[in-house]
Amino acid sequence: MRTRSVMILTGFLGLLVSEATLAQQPAAAPASKPAEGGVRRDPKGLKGISPFWEAIKKGDDALVARDIDSAIAAYKEALSKEPNNPMGHYRIGEAMLVKGDMNEAKAALESAKRFSGNDPTLRAKAIFVLADIAERERNFTEATNSWNAYDSHAKSAASAKTYPATSTDRKKRIEDWKKLETDYAAVKERIKKRQDEADQKLRSSAPSK
Repeated sequence: MRTRSVMILTGFLGLLVSEATLAQQPAAAPASKPAEGGVRRDPKGLKGISPFWEAIKKGDDALVARDIDSAIAAYKEALSKEPNNPMGHYRIGEAMLVKGDMNEAKAALESAKRFSGNDPTLRAKAIFVLADIAERERNFTEATNSWNAYDSHAKSAASAKTYPATSTDRKKRIEDWKKLETDYAAVKERIKKRQDEADQKLRSSAPSK
């Protein structure tokens, strides 16, 4: 599981800049004079980069450089511009995940999911990562529910980019883990019973004072 999670995070770091770059592409508009530093800025994101995406890009650069706290600060700055933009919440969730703060990561990803009504692919990503976190915490019931939610979303949102085969595989592995835990618990109980019997026998055979 750890290897799989590291792969997910590594892939995320590699895609950060490309995602932000695509999202920042302005719609066709007359050329405008670049602002200081050669960057065209536009609050509406039509003729240049918006304050939201500029902050996201700053956070992405910091995260790739493994400056997690600076990345989180930049993503929060982005959310101060557009509080209901799911991408800001999603980025914070991933940064918190890299930092190891699972509670904050889950809270941010839940917000990303809540605000992602117009972005079915981002919603799928948020559900996917929430399922992965639940697995890491060995909360198998929550993990299974999240993978089921991922399946349902994949079926209802045909335009979303999803990986249903991953969900099927993860649910099978969860069932395998649950069985192993049940079997191990039974073995532990038998061992304890034998130890208790051996202790009782030893006490019974001890000479009386």
